[in-house]
Amino acid sequence: MVKTAKAIAVTVQEMVTKSTTNPDELGILANQLTHDYGQLAQEAKPAALTAENEEIGSHIKRRVQELGHGCAALVTKAGALQCSPSDAYTKKELIESARKVSEKVSHVLAALQAGNRGTQACITAASAVSGIIADLDTTIMFATAGTLNRENSETFADHR
Repeated sequence: MVKTAKAIAVTVQEMVTKSTTNPDELGILANQLTHDYGQLAQEAKPAALTAENEEIGSHIKRRVQELGHGCAALVTKAGALQCSPSDAYTKKELIESARKVSEKVSHVLAALQAGNRGTQACITAASAVSGIIADLDTTIMFATAGTLNRENSETFADHR
């Protein structure tokens, strides 16, 4: 889902670029934007359902819906600019719509990150435990080899 959201941000940036250099290509980019948003919406359903709690799930849904409204407005502006490519006001409106969509993409990414906090905490804890186990294994290996023996005659094996 993160990858799809980032793809939307890239397409939006390309739309801004093409609005000044080649407005004829805005239709292709608008189709790409529509396709990517559709994919994001499909990916958002399971993400919202598996969120830590219902509030986070509804927050993800709401942010994705807001992004959809922004994308629709941007596609409309792209169509208007294709009809009159030299209209400076329409270019300005398209750039403003693109800015809003980029902002909404960041809101979606933030909502997803909030939904993954518990998962991330488990991953971090598992990593820490793995590190401790590796350290213990290393210590046991050195102790068994006798490199950690004290100068007296006691060995690790005696204490083990």
